[in-house]
Amino acid sequence: MQTKIYLGDWFFNSGIVGFLRILEHNNDNFTQIKDNYITFDTQSLKNFHKYYFNYFFDKYNVANRTKDKINQSFEKIANALKTESADKAEIKRIQERVKSEKKYIKSVIKTQLDKIKKIDENVYQTISEQYNEIDAVKNKEDIDKLTKIRQVIISEIEKDDINKRLTMNLFKSILSNKYFGQPSFLNVVNTKLSYEEQENLMYKDYISNIIETNFLNKILENNYTLEQIKENISEKLSKGLLTKEVIQVYTNIQKKFIEKDKDIEEIKKYISEKVLNYCYMCENEKTLTTNYSEGNFIPLAVSSDNMKNFFWNQNAKFPICDTCKLMLFCIPAGISSVSKTVQENVNGQVTYREKEIFGFVNNDVSVEELLQYNNNLTQSSKMDKTIHNPYSDLILSIVEQKKDISEWQLQNIFVVEFESEYLAFSRVEYFNIKRYVAKFFKNYSKMFTAISDYRYKLQIMDYILKNKDIKYVINQRLREEFEKDIPNGFNNYLATKVRLILNLLKKEDCNMKETIKKNNNKLYVLYSLGVAIHEELKAKNEENKLDGYVYKMLNSIKSGNKKEFMDIVIRIHMSMGKDVSPIFLEVMQNSDLDFESIGHSFVSGLISNKLEKNNEEVVSNGNN
Repeated sequence: MQTKIYLGDWFFNSGIVGFLRILEHNNDNFTQIKDNYITFDTQSLKNFHKYYFNYFFDKYNVANRTKDKINQSFEKIANALKTESADKAEIKRIQERVKSEKKYIKSVIKTQLDKIKKIDENVYQTISEQYNEIDAVKNKEDIDKLTKIRQVIISEIEKDDINKRLTMNLFKSILSNKYFGQPSFLNVVNTKLSYEEQENLMYKDYISNIIETNFLNKILENNYTLEQIKENISEKLSKGLLTKEVIQVYTNIQKKFIEKDKDIEEIKKYISEKVLNYCYMCENEKTLTTNYSEGNFIPLAVSSDNMKNFFWNQNAKFPICDTCKLMLFCIPAGISSVSKTVQENVNGQVTYREKEIFGFVNNDVSVEELLQYNNNLTQSSKMDKTIHNPYSDLILSIVEQKKDISEWQLQNIFVVEFESEYLAFSRVEYFNIKRYVAKFFKNYSKMFTAISDYRYKLQIMDYILKNKDIKYVINQRLREEFEKDIPNGFNNYLATKVRLILNLLKKEDCNMKETIKKNNNKLYVLYSLGVAIHEELKAKNEENKLDGYVYKMLNSIKSGNKKEFMDIVIRIHMSMGKDVSPIFLEVMQNSDLDFESIGHSFVSGLISNKLEKNNEEVVSNGNN
């Protein structure tokens, strides 16, 4: 039976993306991609359970992951042992390096050893013997022994039954904890089943009903005689790959209709009125359904049966068809893992921690574009984080690939971030690209990409997409930079210009391009003035004078106290025997330049130097 699956809500769309990725990974693209839907014959799904397992096996392959982790450390140990030196300090450093790498290798292997013991005692003993020999490798003569240890450990972990079990348990744990809880083969009671048995369990719970819906609809279309229905049902029941619900349906047809010599019309009436239902998600009217619950997608569901008091009249029923259920089960393949920088306060010190969250870019206009955007996001999230920001890379790649893309098309894209843990919590955040943000990335993107600190860019992009004022990020970062031995103010200056442009674009003025250029020039004058003052104090060995001034200025900017800020500016100039630059009087009276932009630009210059100022050539007056 040919079926069409249309784009819908973001989580359903992410399932469509995942479904297409799984098929592409297994080189079986039996779907046709149309503008806003995909179509395929449901009979083509008969091997999809194997494709699904193969996709996640390759993605989380434990043997490959372990090999990648320890190979480099084994190489480092071998190279260190080959190094000859008469310097005692150097010898000690080499020994410490070897000790550190050994510790890392043992920790990686130990993580898998306890799991392997439950799978195969002989493999466990073999790896344990090599594991215990690692510390015995101490000099150049032991390099061959080291090579043997590596080869034996890797070859044992790569054994098919070991690697399959380890990898399956890993991806099952991820799917269960982050997405679905414990339905079907993800339930802990099925842990002892073999890899193939768990594949078949997925077929039974997620695919068989789709195939059987096709059979039931063909009965309604008079494609089978009574004898053919009888033969088909008997064959299907004998294979043991049907859900309890379908077994009950077929048993009823056998006992209540076929054995009682009822005609096909009565069977059709039973199927139409009692078996096939309406799907609330895709609006298919003739399909087998199950109730939507947390087992379909943890972040956007509750345990319906246990929380009926949360529903109107305690009606917790929301039937969905098995095709929709399968699409939702493909969500993990359609989602990208994105690194976020989280600011934390540890013992009074501001620290930054990398956290992995799940991200998806939604666009309900075109399946091709939806797939392309999310493939770009996945690729960007894998790149070197020191120079790449996945969201900015995504938006910029869209602009670059589609030169004629309209601001409306950019606005029609929105990003979803979520994180969840089974039986613990779930958090979902949505943010779309506002009109002025779309204009910024279409016309002023070089300003943003010139910021060299990737964590800073992550924070700024996060604030921009969530429609938050980045002045708070800039003020905090200026404080942190000033505390460093070699502070860098140039990134903060660029961030200030980004903020200014965003604020001006919000006004939707038709002459905004000229206004942006004029005000960017003024910010550059303020920044340059700060750099000049810094250099002059540095030449006189009086840099320490800035300590009190900078913090007071940042406090006055944060509190919006213009009078205090100007008092400090005047004191700085007076202490240097200079007249106050007229630029301050000019910009303070300029309605297009806000106080925070003026203050942050000047302070950015105060903590910078000539070398950073020369970097201004990277961005030509703030315009692309």
